[in-house]
Amino acid sequence: MTQNVVISGYGWLASYVGNALSGKVNIVGTTRSQQKRLALKDQGITAIEYALGEDTSALCNHLPNATLLLNIPPGRRNTDLASYTNNMLQLIDAAISVKVAHIVFISTTSVYGDETNEVVSEVSTTQPQTASAKAHVTIEDYLLSKRGQVDISIVRLAGLVGPDRHPARSLSGKQLDAGNKRINLVHVYDIVSALTTIICGKPLNDVIHLCSLSHPKRGIYYVDAAKAMDIDAPRFSDTEAEPAGKVIDAAQSWARLNITPEYSDPYRMF
Repeated sequence: MTQNVVISGYGWLASYVGNALSGKVNIVGTTRSQQKRLALKDQGITAIEYALGEDTSALCNHLPNATLLLNIPPGRRNTDLASYTNNMLQLIDAAISVKVAHIVFISTTSVYGDETNEVVSEVSTTQPQTASAKAHVTIEDYLLSKRGQVDISIVRLAGLVGPDRHPARSLSGKQLDAGNKRINLVHVYDIVSALTTIICGKPLNDVIHLCSLSHPKRGIYYVDAAKAMDIDAPRFSDTEAEPAGKVIDAAQSWARLNITPEYSDPYRMF
């Protein structure tokens, strides 16, 4: 019997995951717009028009014995994080009530905060500072409390990079400080390798995080990236200072998945 994978939040990342899983599993995707639903249907994906907080009945029809990939970030402009969090917890409860088999939650390495200058491992204490990071920790903790009722996998992602997405583009031409801060990036192709391994293999029932394996100063890296892309380079202060900022050490996570990340060096990302 072919596995059902329900991707709630079929956006940029999900499109890469869906392409990788195509032909291996039955994919159901949710989207908030009718136009996107029709576009997904044209790609052979069963699409449901659903926004977080709405009735989950149509979504739940596809969830028994399925894998649910929860990929719904709060959005940068969303100021109602309490509502976002409550709606996510209700969606999790609804999925468990209809016997979903496995919930994979896309979280963020921002849960560790930005005050530390230390190397951060998967077992490091979370120190969320932003409302979004605090919401992600609440959802993570809730999922962890449900182990025994459902298999769960929590995947914290560093800064996202892809063929059509690189932070150097949004930083182009800007004057910025903290050039000595170390970067934590992960390429979408490596994320896809990890998620397909988790979805098609054994649930983690744990937390991992995904990041490249080297961490140059941003005042050097983003200038080099901009030059390689032939765009205006950002200008940074403090680049010559001692390296600072957290380092996401994902070596154990990659080893656990038996994956050698293709983009372990951020200089391969442009």
